Amino acid sequence: MYEAHHYDLPIDHCDEIAQLSLFLAAVSVVIFGIGRRHGEFLMGVLSLILSLAMEANNNDSQSRSQNTLAQIPRSMDTALSRFKLDAQTTSYAVCPACNCTYKPSASLTSSCVQYPSNCTNRPIPEDDPCGELLLQCSPDGQLKPIKTFLYHHFHDYLAGLLSRPDLEALMDKPCDDLLASIGSPPHIIRDVWDANFFRTFSGPSGQSLFIDRGDEGRYAFTLNIDFFNIEGNLQRNASTSTGIISCACLNLPLD
Repeated sequence: MYEAHHYDLPIDHCDEIAQLSLFLAAVSVVIFGIGRRHGEFLMGVLSLILSLAMEANNNDSQSRSQNTLAQIPRSMDTALSRFKLDAQTTSYAVCPACNCTYKPSASLTSSCVQYPSNCTNRPIPEDDPCGELLLQCSPDGQLKPIKTFLYHHFHDYLAGLLSRPDLEALMDKPCDDLLASIGSPPHIIRDVWDANFFRTFSGPSGQSLFIDRGDEGRYAFTLNIDFFNIEGNLQRNASTSTGIISCACLNLPLD
């Protein structure tokens, strides 16, 4: 249900030459950290080099050359979308006064999502509705939330991990290794899986240990909440508090 789209990558439908060109640009931006404008320049140069090379190669048909070049986009956003690196997210509107969240709803007459205009939350049951404005007019004339909370879909994240057989095997290994060594606890704790907690933690049925997974996957996560000033902590600096609620899979190896 959640993982089907992880197996259908648009990059798989591109020509091999276009795949390598997009891969080089994506790695340069995502891993090497160059700017997106520099990545777009890199794709433009690659496209020009390929065009000149194909013109000099009499064995390559013109239609195939044009098809390959057409698969190399001009924008970095389009190039990265071919790899489906972005997770599925939902942007909630947040009340500036009481921090109540509102999920967007689909519009029947527009491709844009819709939010309530005012907060209807009652912070205390006996109080009147908050009534704070949730939306403001953006430069493009659209009504957009004043404050947002971006939620990354947990099931989509987990499905993305499990769609890779190599990662699924690595994620099953901690449970299997701990179950095999259940009678001989380590003298030095080097990893969370060495702690006594997982040696005694019960599984969903309550009749067996969590690590006794059988033929199913058992995955442990940590939940982390942190707020920080995105403007930096220098004295007399601007202050903009930003909060992150993050989840980390403990089954993944530390490296």
